[in-house]
Amino acid sequence: MLLQGDRSAPPQCFSPIVRSWERCRELGLFSAQPARLELLEPGELERRKEQHIFFVHLAANELNVLRRAIAGTAGMVLLADPQGTILDGRGDSGFVGKAKRISLRPGATWSEVLEGTNAIGTALVEQQLVQIAGDQHFLAENRFLVCTAIPVMSPTGEIAGILDISGDVRNPPTHASMLLQLATARIEHSWVSLHGAHDLLAAFHPHPSWLGTPHEGLLAFRDELLVAANPAALRLLRLIPEDINRVRWGELFRNQSFYGRGEIYPRSHPGVFYGNVQKTLTSVAMPAVAAPCSSGVEGRSTEILIRDEAIWDSESIQMLTRAKRAFEAGIPLLLQGETGTGKEVFVRALQRLSSRASEPFVPVNCAAIPEGLQEAEIFGYEEGAFTGARRKGSPGYIRRAEGGVLFLDEIGDMPLALQAQLLRVLQDGEVTPLGARRSVRVDFRLVAATHHDLQAAVAEGSFRADLYYRLRHMVFYLPPLRKRPNLAGILDAMLASLGGEARGVRLTTAARKRLLEHSWPGNLRELSNLLSALLAFAEDGSWIDADSLPQDIMTSREAEPEPEPARPQKLSDVTDELLRQAIREHGGNMSAAARQLGLHRSTLYRRLSGAPL
Repeated sequence: MLLQGDRSAPPQCFSPIVRSWERCRELGLFSAQPARLELLEPGELERRKEQHIFFVHLAANELNVLRRAIAGTAGMVLLADPQGTILDGRGDSGFVGKAKRISLRPGATWSEVLEGTNAIGTALVEQQLVQIAGDQHFLAENRFLVCTAIPVMSPTGEIAGILDISGDVRNPPTHASMLLQLATARIEHSWVSLHGAHDLLAAFHPHPSWLGTPHEGLLAFRDELLVAANPAALRLLRLIPEDINRVRWGELFRNQSFYGRGEIYPRSHPGVFYGNVQKTLTSVAMPAVAAPCSSGVEGRSTEILIRDEAIWDSESIQMLTRAKRAFEAGIPLLLQGETGTGKEVFVRALQRLSSRASEPFVPVNCAAIPEGLQEAEIFGYEEGAFTGARRKGSPGYIRRAEGGVLFLDEIGDMPLALQAQLLRVLQDGEVTPLGARRSVRVDFRLVAATHHDLQAAVAEGSFRADLYYRLRHMVFYLPPLRKRPNLAGILDAMLASLGGEARGVRLTTAARKRLLEHSWPGNLRELSNLLSALLAFAEDGSWIDADSLPQDIMTSREAEPEPEPARPQKLSDVTDELLRQAIREHGGNMSAAARQLGLHRSTLYRRLSGAPL
């Protein structure tokens, strides 16, 4: 209902809006001035999103939930950063078009300074949920709106941004305040458990039935120091955000810290909470052989673990810990590294440590599937979708990964048309199988991997820029063996993990020198295979000398220089003789030959199908 009276006078309503009107007058704003139309450049908007990456991705699912909740009304849901700049928005197409006329869309800033009294800007200043309807807006151009906005708090107590539901005041979205409060509680709750380094996570509530819900209090501790909390916990314990990183467990509770379920007695009042306290992982416990080794820095040593052809040292464990935080937040991950650096092993370890440990793990090598079959294999198909289709169709790799992890290896070899389909799946959370009339909702975590330079592929036009920007938020580089600064320690750890230490088999100085000088194009897999073969022929308690090494390692007196990246070329420039020569030079290794020629492996296979060797 529109407020009556002089539109230039502050509405007689709740004090937050009155205070906002007073601020607007002090700023020299006047109600008849037009709304601003300036938008951030697309590049700057992407930079803002990256700046608030965890907030954006944690909120993405809630935006979809809110959009469905207000379906049928003229409205939209919005996500804004702490400056009031809209980062994301979705909703009714008719209302979105109308909202664009006043720049109620991504890239526009809705602070009070620029737009006067409005839900986003006023919620930021008042730091509470506010609803601004019709004439309560200071600027006349905005008075067709009814908007409800609420701040979202980070785990350390700062405002991370704003969730907003906006609509037409004549057909307002219903239950906006309740929907926003629930969505915000879910974001804030999830974020605390994903907060950086904590070794104890305490959930509590006066009523045991509320445990496990977004409304429980959630505290994260590191060495019993409070490092993160959701607003529900602050309210229950009568704390302020400034208490985070200042108070310890013993200052908050009368009983000592514990693990498991039990009663917690707060010092702030005489009540009792029902709690569930969990010890969390701050490092990766890998059941593998550990070998202490010199790190090359005097007085320092490190521990290297070898498991499943992967290296687990302090750097890779820290990388895995960061990847887990992003994974749990629903952020797509991109791994870059050569063949044999352990990309799939890394992803499997990531899933084992995650909340989706018991769900499916579906690995897909995009370079190994013929291009004509990739759409059907990845996205699925219905019965009769094409000649030769299986009876009853196929769910496809994406639906097989439901609830779990889809690992798309060599994503750089995915055709452009399928890249567009994958992007739509990531944006909408739905997949449309080949030949199907309806989309299917899917829930999975995506991890992609490639040895290609995707940024260069974008410049060449062989990889979609929008998909690349979607994937590049969290990029993890697995270095090749030759670039590892602790190669000597890796060699010792690998030998020990294969049983060499237990059998008393050792390397002579000459053999060790040759192995450290080798460039290891096959990375850890090549090292593992070589040492396994050497140990198979070695007697217990014996020495492995340089004469036992393969000829290519014997002649490698110094590390091979980094190969120059092949210049991409057109297929028409590559003659059949060049193809044959490259394949011969690499002993039939099609991937290596394709890299030398600057071609995708699938492109090389297509050429060979018409040009037999």
